[in-house]
Amino acid sequence: MRNEMDELLREALTPMDSPDERLNRQVLRKVKEREKMRRKTRIPAAAIVAACTLTFGSATVFAAYHYLTPAQAAAETGDEALEKAFLGQDAILVNETQETGGFRITLLGSVAGKNISDFLAWDDQGLRDERIYTLVAIEKADGSPMPDTGSGDYGKEAFFTSLYVRGLEPWKYNGASMGGGYSAFVKDGIEYRIMEMDNVQIFADQGIYVGVNSGALYDQDAFLFDESTGELTRNPDYTGVNALFTLPVDKSKADPQAAARCLQELERSFNTPSQPLEMAENDLAVEDFMSGLTGENIDRRARAVEATRQICTPDADGWFSWSYALENGDSASGSACVRDLFPSGQTGEPAIVGSSYSESGVDGLTMDVCILNEDGTVTFAMYEAVTQ
Repeated sequence: MRNEMDELLREALTPMDSPDERLNRQVLRKVKEREKMRRKTRIPAAAIVAACTLTFGSATVFAAYHYLTPAQAAAETGDEALEKAFLGQDAILVNETQETGGFRITLLGSVAGKNISDFLAWDDQGLRDERIYTLVAIEKADGSPMPDTGSGDYGKEAFFTSLYVRGLEPWKYNGASMGGGYSAFVKDGIEYRIMEMDNVQIFADQGIYVGVNSGALYDQDAFLFDESTGELTRNPDYTGVNALFTLPVDKSKADPQAAARCLQELERSFNTPSQPLEMAENDLAVEDFMSGLTGENIDRRARAVEATRQICTPDADGWFSWSYALENGDSASGSACVRDLFPSGQTGEPAIVGSSYSESGVDGLTMDVCILNEDGTVTFAMYEAVTQ
């Protein structure tokens, strides 16, 4: 009865017209002055809430449904350049919803271009400034709230979000191989995820998909790829989340020459073995420090930040997730597989899944550490190196 009522309200409350974006941004900024946002760091309809009162016998039901617009979501992450891009004429606004695997996934919009974000990606190839940004909303179908990105429950239900090109193998050409990443935050029980990757709009004449599947990586069981036609479709027998949308891109945005160069570069990267990088003195010192950590000495050579300590329970496939948010604003989350981190099943020994340090090297080094316990659970904590 509740789900039926929710759907009736959702349809009744869908606004016919969108409010002016400038007004939305002014309202949002006023709200942000009173509300501290939490967001994850790295990889509704409208801001005005429509409300309705329905009376059934002696019971009165109040409901309000809304999504942030793509521009508002970008503003939540502090990305003014992306907010401006989502307000531009090249932005694609969609607002299409699919319910799958106990979740409701909504594709809200996408925008592509050069230097359209305040937070551009870097890698060993240099600056990645030609990007596409796509916003999806993830919510539970039963109406219960999604866990906040700063809570210990965030990431226990992992999702892989990516764009795909019609005709290209999705397990090979996706966000993982094309400079992908995402930012996420939870507002009013809904997770908003802005995913980014290299600008696949250059393949607009072939067709672009937006997919969300359960797990931390692309799951070949979630979708069906027809090698003869290049079509990608949902697998009806998949039990998890496997939302798949067609992004209505303007085919005139295609650039066949750039697309050909992109494929050549990707193929070269697929076939080129990784080359060891020259390490600076500080890098070598950090590497030596981390390689010398053991279960016996880690608590002497490093200090655990207790606010980040948590017990993670792997799922049936051995995957587990962690997340933390500190008072200074630092936050992170991630997922890993037990058999990858602890191939011999060794317990009590640290596995470093992430690290951060400055030019000072070991002084200031922080490490995300996982330790396999005897009962099969994994203890996660962020450690700070002790140098004195």
